[in-house]
Amino acid sequence: MQYHVGGSLVDADAATLPVDDRGCRFGDAVGEPLRVDDGTPVAWDAHVDRLFDACDALGFDPGVDGTELRTRVEDTLTANALGDAFVRLSITRGCGRGAAAGPLATSRLRPPPDSDPTVVVTVEPLSLDRAAVTLQTVRTRPIRPVAVPAAPVTHNRLDAVRAQAELRTNAPPDDDPAAEAILLEDGHVVGGTASDPVFVADDALRLPSLDEWPARTATRGVVRDLAATEGIPVVEGAYTPADFRAADEVFVAEPTAGVRPVVRIDGVDVGGGPVTRLLARLFDERVVD
Repeated sequence: MQYHVGGSLVDADAATLPVDDRGCRFGDAVGEPLRVDDGTPVAWDAHVDRLFDACDALGFDPGVDGTELRTRVEDTLTANALGDAFVRLSITRGCGRGAAAGPLATSRLRPPPDSDPTVVVTVEPLSLDRAAVTLQTVRTRPIRPVAVPAAPVTHNRLDAVRAQAELRTNAPPDDDPAAEAILLEDGHVVGGTASDPVFVADDALRLPSLDEWPARTATRGVVRDLAATEGIPVVEGAYTPADFRAADEVFVAEPTAGVRPVVRIDGVDVGGGPVTRLLARLFDERVVD
């Protein structure tokens, strides 16, 4: 395999970042996963907007525009002879040389006045899993936007890591861990670790209201647009896990399969249905188009 690192293609085994890169040292970086189908990135504009918005929120220039970034993705796909792939885009602030002088710890933390970003494109063959998933509410709380803007798009994913570790720790001895965690704030659903839970009730598609919270994925917006195009009412609100468990249908929006039904939440059987199947088909048709 070959990856694209800092403007050049390199063998995956040799792909590295300097140990003083701010993305490695402080998590001062952004990243976005996306799916490529037959050589074409799915929902490219939504993913790139999300990535560049996160750079802006952290206060550094990505160093590339959307056209150049897409060229690097295409070059990486070509180098690996991949038409269908799972791609991850990462942009770090760089090594931070030239930061303002100050006390030792401060000078290391303080971002340099001019960023020297490093862009990384990694790829792997696409493996689509459309099987229904299980969800489990966890005690781990998501990183608040007031602390880390656009946290789900940064390299600071410790809320997701801790949530997934909690799923494994709390799984019954005779059962596998749930596939995805439900992250709460003030008792209301914010999202999953790598997906956005959605449910159907009273003939409407219902999504957790985000307010200052960013979506966990760019796919949430794509699914919302597909529903609106079909005339399905879309309602955002402050929903609890109980609202999801009592719903007519539940699914997650995620970057690869797009729409995946949920079979169980906190041990309670739920499931997909006609709206889930419709949106899954529409997402696939959009991918083909």
